[in-house]
Amino acid sequence: MNGKNCLMSTTQALPSKIALMKGGIGAGLMGGFALFSSFFAIDQMLDIPAGTFYKTIGVTMGVDETSAIAVGFIAHMGVAALIGAMYFLASNIWRFFRLVTVPKALITGVWTGLIVFTLAFLPIHMFVMTPMMEVELIITDVSKFDLEQQKALATLLYESDKIYINALILHIIYGAITGFVGGCIMHEDYKGVKRIGKIW
Repeated sequence: MNGKNCLMSTTQALPSKIALMKGGIGAGLMGGFALFSSFFAIDQMLDIPAGTFYKTIGVTMGVDETSAIAVGFIAHMGVAALIGAMYFLASNIWRFFRLVTVPKALITGVWTGLIVFTLAFLPIHMFVMTPMMEVELIITDVSKFDLEQQKALATLLYESDKIYINALILHIIYGAITGFVGGCIMHEDYKGVKRIGKIW
């Protein structure tokens, strides 16, 4: 009887893709909301108008000035949800990364944050955002930014090192929160799945 129970526990059905996507979207949104105030804090730290980060995203997408901040925020949350969903789906494919415990999910979440920072944020910031900000500073007569906001863009370009450091920290925080929430959500679903070690 014990042997049967053991066999059943090691062959427990894995969560469905729909369940994983729902959990990932929820965890990703929670991580995204957790960083919401951080972006405004960075704006304040750099002494630039609140919402400059979100506005820069919106303008890059071709949105007019009045709705750029709102569109930037929506885009930010959409990406956070997408990353969360992909994180859950990917972690389920490889047994080594399955979110069987909260500590393991926390660790893999941080890894995910670092991967996103390296493979997504850095290239986008260097090859999309930075050139766009430089253009906005040069073409002042048709710029979507007023004089104060152009000064803010100049600050962002000048303080690139601080931007990278803060972005790295925020990606780690996002990954940790998403992983923690993911571990709490998926812990029961993986309860009977065979583990590699105590937390792994």
